[in-house]
Parts: sequence; C-alpha cells; structure tokens
Amino acid sequence: MQDMEKFSESLGTQINLAARWMRSALEKELTDEGITPSQWMLIMALGENEHLMQTELGKIVNIDNATITRSLDKLQEMSLIVRNQDKDDRRAQHVSLTEKGHEAYKVWNTIGRKINQHASKSISPVEKRSLLKLLGMIIDNLNGADIE
Repeated sequence: MQDMEKFSESLGTQINLAARWMRSALEKELTDEGITPSQWMLIMALGENEHLMQTELGKIVNIDNATITRSLDKLQEMSLIVRNQDKDDRRAQHVSLTEKGHEAYKVWNTIGRKINQHASKSISPVEKRSLLKLLGMIIDNLNGADIE
C-alpha cells in the first residue's frame, strides 16, 4: 500500500489552516472598516509600492483580473485609489493610492501588524525570519509551476 500523508503533517493543509485563521482574524478586525481582506491586501501592496500597473498588482496579491477589477472599483468608489490609463497602452491602468488611501494604509497596516504579532507571539524573531523565507520559497516553487 502506498504511503499516505497524514492530515496533520501535510504542508498544504497546515498552511491552508493557518491562512484561514489569519483571514478570519483579519475579517473580524476589518468589519468596522467596510472592506474585505482582498481589498485590504490591495491597499497594503499599493502602500508598499506606491504606483503599480493593475496587472502587476494582481500578480503580487494573486487575484484574477475580474476580481481585481471589482475590488478596485469599490476602492475607487471609496476614494482610496485612483486609476490612470497608460499613455502607451490604452488597456493598461496605473493604480495609486489617494491621500485618503495613504491614511487608510497607515490604519489598516496597524491592524495587520497586530494580527501578525498575535499569530507569531510564541515564535522567536529568528524562527519568524526563517518561516517567512521558507514560505517565500514555497510561493516561488508554486508560482506558475506545472505540477506533474
């Protein structure tokens, strides 16, 4: 009989469970803010990168084109972002935070930091750096990969 991977020892399962718990905590904290975790991620990415092409932004946060367009529409309605058409490619959009978006970024970044600190309270700084490095490697391994 082929060796079976235990649920409790599955890398994918444990990462998924951790992500669900993190998302649940984030949703709870963002309830009063009127945004979703996906919209929060977009604001966080823009806060770190200032100006991004919409396609770049989608790749950074791993959101498909249809979903990112709806999320950006909502953020634009909230006056948190502005989109400008690329001068060389009419289909391409530059996305930037507005002044209100920069203020929201500061507040919402604090929310994310609080959740991250709580989630990692029993992890040493060295372990946290190692975990982040390892998760980055996993993301790189899976990004665009054909799994056989």
